[in-house]
Amino acid sequence: MNRTEGYNMSITRQLLSVFGFFLVAGFLPLSADVSAEEKKAAEFTPEQVSFFEKEVRPVLEERCFKCHGDKKKVKGSLRLSTRANILKGGAVGPAVSLENPEKSLILEMISYKDDEHQMPPKGKLPQGEIDLFNRWVKMGLPWTPGAEPAAAAHGAKGFAGITEKDRSWWAYKPLEKPAVPAVKNSKWVKNPIDAFVLSRLEKKGLKLAPPASKATLIRRAYYNLTGLPPAPEEVKAFEADDSPGAWEALIDRLLQSRHYGEKWSRHWLDLVRFAETHGYERDSNKPNAWRYRDYVIKAFNEDKPYDRFIIEQLAGDELADADADSISATGFYRLGIWNDEPADRLLAKYDVLDGVLSTTTQVVMGMTIGCARCHDHKRDPIPQEDYYRMLAFFQDVTNMNDRATRKVMDNVESKKFKEEVA
Repeated sequence: MNRTEGYNMSITRQLLSVFGFFLVAGFLPLSADVSAEEKKAAEFTPEQVSFFEKEVRPVLEERCFKCHGDKKKVKGSLRLSTRANILKGGAVGPAVSLENPEKSLILEMISYKDDEHQMPPKGKLPQGEIDLFNRWVKMGLPWTPGAEPAAAAHGAKGFAGITEKDRSWWAYKPLEKPAVPAVKNSKWVKNPIDAFVLSRLEKKGLKLAPPASKATLIRRAYYNLTGLPPAPEEVKAFEADDSPGAWEALIDRLLQSRHYGEKWSRHWLDLVRFAETHGYERDSNKPNAWRYRDYVIKAFNEDKPYDRFIIEQLAGDELADADADSISATGFYRLGIWNDEPADRLLAKYDVLDGVLSTTTQVVMGMTIGCARCHDHKRDPIPQEDYYRMLAFFQDVTNMNDRATRKVMDNVESKKFKEEVA
């Protein structure tokens, strides 16, 4: 591999690895300088550390970090994000006393015995959580060795960090295979999906619809898979076909039709904002947009693996085996609206970058992170700094030029033609 190839592969790996990083950003602590107090945390037993991680930390994150986490400004100058900060304390003194654990300020405040100092201020914690804190403090404040809050580990100043509640949000949980529900009319069930459908119907007391006619079935199949109606003679032929595999043969034939890709590629094209013009006042043409459209149609018809499909769109020109298809795929970067006469060129540049970033994350990751352009995200755990870190990976896409892309395409196609002739 020569230097240029090595550089290109390095860039490709960086671009693709950002998605893996972003999905776990804030979930995995990074190494950092360890204070003397944090070194002491290494002396705790695995059982004590596990108790802190599984029982105490989630309560700290959910109940305390909003006001006493790792933001620039915290209430009472008290941070509970590290063991050292807890022992250092805030405006009214150390939060925990290792010499007299029972008299620790944090325990007094959460007990609500002192009318002046009560935490959290909106209401007393459940007794179970109070008992957890008491047990934790009396253990000597066990902590995960070297650990620090997720936001601090990633340098996201002003971000409260990833809480256990964030982690438990349904969209971030691993997919699990649910148990197939039991149903009364089990004879009707021919596959697991039938069981889920029938289970809901039975719970609502609804009856099954009668079986569809063969004419209805073939019309449904055609419209769903190709977007087109069947010809009258095709309907008659299907109705007359009583062979056991007639339905499967029909579906296979439609999946092999070129119209399948034309129909289903539209869903992807809608998601990525495909258009053949730039928008704005003049709404000028995107002369090579059709190449990206045809690439997507071809990808669906060839059943291209999804990971390859994404890689080609994000870094198709950097691949070792780049070809006309992978180059066309990078048209993904030019699908958005384009103002060819912006009043503020710098703002317009970042509007384009934001469009690419927001579209990529929504379509590929299922996350809306556009809000983090201006502030830490209020729903998804995305700090503003991570937004701009990710934006940096797309920094050069606004410098792409149709003429340069056309030249690359011509070179690739010319090389391909020469190889085929040879």
